[in-house]
Amino acid sequence: MDFYIDQLRTSTHLKNILTRVKTRTGIQNMNVICRWGFCLSLKQSSLPRNIDEKLDGVTIDYDTFVGKNKILYTQLLVNNLVKHDVEISRRVLAKYLNSHVNRGINIIYTNKLKSISGLIKLAKP
Repeated sequence: MDFYIDQLRTSTHLKNILTRVKTRTGIQNMNVICRWGFCLSLKQSSLPRNIDEKLDGVTIDYDTFVGKNKILYTQLLVNNLVKHDVEISRRVLAKYLNSHVNRGINIIYTNKLKSISGLIKLAKP
């Protein structure tokens, strides 16, 4: 089975939120913020909602999003979908990657985090 994901895509609304989070936290790269968001979303007990908005905001190459931990992040996504009995396909992986990042970034934004230490506190169990 081919688990290759091409890109992470966001809506324009999420792009605006990412810009605000960058300013608040001082984190320079959106892909780093998106990784945090992805992981925070995975902590939730349910699957994220489907994104209804047009994905015309930020586009991040998947290899840039995952950095040198491609196998780890891909497996985290696959494990989450298996846990929720979702059939795995390339299209489904891309869809839920976008959905998890969207939910996670919204978690970061609604908590009004102003620093990296705030992200760390939010990530703790």
